Amino acid sequence: MKNFTEELTHRKVYGFLIPLFLSTILTQSYSVVSAAVTGRYLDAGALSVIVACSACLAMENYICVSTTTGFGFYINRCVGSADQRRQREALWGALLFCFAMIVVSLLLSRLSEPVMTLANVPDYMRENAKPYMTVILMVGGFWGLENLLIQVIEAFGESRVPALLSTVGVVLQTLVMVGLITWGGLGVEASALAVLFLHIGRAMILIAWMLLHSSGRELLLHPCLPSRPVCSELFKNGCSKSLMMVIIGLGAFVFNRRINTLPEDVLTGYAYGQTPVDLLMSSLSAFAVTAGLITGQNTERKRLAVMRVWNRRLLIGSFILCGLYIVIALTFAPALIRLLAGTELAAESLAAACLVFRIQVLALPLVSCYMLCRNALQSLGVYWVLPLLGGTEAVINLLFAWLLIPAFGYIAVCWSAAAKWGVPALIGLLLYFKKNPGGKLRK
Repeated sequence: MKNFTEELTHRKVYGFLIPLFLSTILTQSYSVVSAAVTGRYLDAGALSVIVACSACLAMENYICVSTTTGFGFYINRCVGSADQRRQREALWGALLFCFAMIVVSLLLSRLSEPVMTLANVPDYMRENAKPYMTVILMVGGFWGLENLLIQVIEAFGESRVPALLSTVGVVLQTLVMVGLITWGGLGVEASALAVLFLHIGRAMILIAWMLLHSSGRELLLHPCLPSRPVCSELFKNGCSKSLMMVIIGLGAFVFNRRINTLPEDVLTGYAYGQTPVDLLMSSLSAFAVTAGLITGQNTERKRLAVMRVWNRRLLIGSFILCGLYIVIALTFAPALIRLLAGTELAAESLAAACLVFRIQVLALPLVSCYMLCRNALQSLGVYWVLPLLGGTEAVINLLFAWLLIPAFGYIAVCWSAAAKWGVPALIGLLLYFKKNPGGKLRK
């Protein structure tokens, strides 16, 4: 399938969605293994450095990755328009932005000391943290470039290559890190170098793949400067996405500070219960990605009925998957937590883990609706809705952190997800009905 404006069938759409879904499950599952390997080869001081600098890596994700994801929404619409000139302008405009990000990232890596001060990295860690932080600051631009190339390739209906690279890449990242530590004699910076090599390597492979295929080769081998309207669209898409993620991140930061005041047994249980929830939630993003691609390309062709029908089918498909997750959570929660944490987990921690796991899995249909509507609205060109939805989620996090958790304790923590996903999902659904000509998600 060259794009999503051809005659769509269940076989074509789910042939795109399933590799994306499986790679998300595999890469998220492997992250647990990767964390265990990291703990095996790095000492406690090195792990503390990684945790202390994690906010910097998260901010690079919010800015670089979210911005290029926003670019991808506009490029997807250009693919749907079948206007080759517009596609080239959009891609090369986005690439120029990415190259600027790479330059800024390399320059920023020279300022690791001020960044560590800003990130409040403890003084006693800074000698070990400096080489790690220096490399981490280089990552952002290359991470953004890789993400942009993935967006472009997926816009042409290809999910297998990005899925395979994601799955193989996380395994190679661990092997590279271990090799740099055992044979290269490096310390904690080996972890950062492995991340940097991963993003550069995957970006090079994605560029090579595009050059081997006619659609990608046509775009890459005919560079051009973007016009002002194209730059404007890229800017609005990129900024709206990154602004949404920064707002969400600020709300989550305050919320997590409140969670850290919980008793140790409860906090341990929360961490173990949240891990499988994050895995299941990320798997639903495949439906949202597919909905955004179909919406953007068919909006350009004015095939609104096709867009509405497939968004409805994807939403129902995600709800069916959520139903399976709910049955598993309600039936096997203690066994799953024991499998993850080991048999020596305290009874209080197990109870806390099972409670947050079950309640948040019950809320997964809300997050699925939230993500799907959010992607569909951005694909329709409703940029302003992203900061609105991000702001709504952040305000709910603040409300729980400042009022509800102090009043009701851990049960409020468990139910917070239903509120922070449910309210934006309702707003997104109402706006989708309003902005999408023809209204409801039905034929």
